[in-house]
Amino acid sequence: MRYFLAAVCVFLITAFTHVCAQNKFDIVEGVQLAKQYNHSHTDFNVADYWVSEKLDGIRARWNGTELRTRNGNKIFAPMCFTAHWPKATIDGELWIGRGKFELTASIVLSKLPHVEPHTQPRALLSTDVEADHSLAANSVSCNRWSALRFMAFDMPIAGVPFESRLNMLNSLGEATPSPTFAVVSQFRVTSLDALKEKLKQVTREGGEGLMLHHEHALYIAGRSDKLLKVKQFEDAEARVLAHLPGKGRFKRLMGSLLVETQDGIQFKLGTGFSEKDRQSPPAIGSWVTFKFYGVTKNGKPRFASYLRTRPQSDLSK
Repeated sequence: MRYFLAAVCVFLITAFTHVCAQNKFDIVEGVQLAKQYNHSHTDFNVADYWVSEKLDGIRARWNGTELRTRNGNKIFAPMCFTAHWPKATIDGELWIGRGKFELTASIVLSKLPHVEPHTQPRALLSTDVEADHSLAANSVSCNRWSALRFMAFDMPIAGVPFESRLNMLNSLGEATPSPTFAVVSQFRVTSLDALKEKLKQVTREGGEGLMLHHEHALYIAGRSDKLLKVKQFEDAEARVLAHLPGKGRFKRLMGSLLVETQDGIQFKLGTGFSEKDRQSPPAIGSWVTFKFYGVTKNGKPRFASYLRTRPQSDLSK
């Protein structure tokens, strides 16, 4: 009975959301991206913002029937993962947990929705064998995705303030009977000192940082001044141009990468790598995420350090 009532609630809420989106509002096609929070601001009114933890997963959009990356590439999630999700357009993060980005990316960005049989030609498989294989493949895919959750944080509806979109999203979350669908917790802080303390706490516990979303902000495609990421450091992406040889204890290994940012700034990236990374460095032409602490007068990142290789399909345009 409880699941029946929950299903009815999901139907009514998603139907209402669909009607509103189609008849009163438009869905924003592009995704909204955050800008960096400026820690030097002293007149910033943080009380106007909703605060949440920044989750380092794979950004995705659920359109009511399937998941896609921020660039519109299809994500091959098994049906068991998205079963009972709302029939609404929702932005979120596919996430396993803190410090699990590489594992998350390896599952989410796989282009194989299931495992194909290799032991015999498909034409020779009987109907029963095909059915058994299909069930086994689906089970494998479901098991791989079982650690993931879709952490919803916004709805890309044009002309509606964030606080109203958040209320709609929370209603959908409460009415969705799925362990793989959750709404990111949003909270308030009353001062910049409180924001700093929360940032320290989240970072100390292994989190990446915080997100600030202005209560009256409208959803726009691209970078928004009303959506800010708050970290103890800045981060960015750069393309690998060359592998530079190591010296001393890194002899015969990669010593540093010559990289180029999206703004055309070239520099050497030589810290933050594990020995495994140096033995098998990011491929030339691939993109890496690095952290840094401000820039020089020439625009080069200060104290740049490697964080991870960023999958091409998860890069912002």
